[in-house]
Amino acid sequence: MMRRLLMAFDFDHTIINDNSDIVVRNMLGSPIPEEVAKLYRTDGWTAYMQSIFKLLNTDGFSPLQLQSAIKQIPYTPGMDALLEGLHQRGDAEVIIISDSNSVFIRDWLEHASVDHIVNKTFTNPAHFDDEGLLNIKMYHEQDWCTLSTKNLCKGHILQSYVNERAKEGVKFDCIGYVGDGNNDLCPCLKLSQVDLAFPRKDYSLAKMISKEDFQHKIEAGVHIWESGHEILEVIRKHLPPNP
Repeated sequence: MMRRLLMAFDFDHTIINDNSDIVVRNMLGSPIPEEVAKLYRTDGWTAYMQSIFKLLNTDGFSPLQLQSAIKQIPYTPGMDALLEGLHQRGDAEVIIISDSNSVFIRDWLEHASVDHIVNKTFTNPAHFDDEGLLNIKMYHEQDWCTLSTKNLCKGHILQSYVNERAKEGVKFDCIGYVGDGNNDLCPCLKLSQVDLAFPRKDYSLAKMISKEDFQHKIEAGVHIWESGHEILEVIRKHLPPNP
């Protein structure tokens, strides 16, 4: 069994300093029709964004325009240093678990030249069709976790990955989870006492973790962060790299 560090990241407002879906939604020049807006409340975010992509396609936005907008989103402060620091360790695996989609994440990682650092991405599958429409599907349809949206339970994905790697002979001495939103709470609750939870300062995950209802349920060490540099320093102290 190998000594390893697993770092799991959200994407929007964590690796990148914006929400990729909102960035492309804001490209629309006209108000969003009410029948589209209400989809988020009734059918969920994935169905809502599929309708947004249809509106963008109808308005004449090309795949290249959407991809260009995504590529221009900056890193969250210090996140480039964190990813490079994890890569240099030589004993870390990096995964992304995100409610964005495979096209946006792939394009951004490749543009930032950090796609080689990420071992695996778990997100809503997407592709452009022959008409230039971005089609998106739910990663899965779950009904077992009330903390998560129906299309993506991040805690389930994280635990499944850890179990899969264990069968392959890889044991993680420490798991770190980095996120910002409400749907990042579930994976944080899956962490053990030797693990690390990194909620972004002033975002909803940090606010939820601070509530009395959840304080005693999180076993991992909790470290609020503003910069990826802070996360890297905590990791170095908690689990020094192999000599």
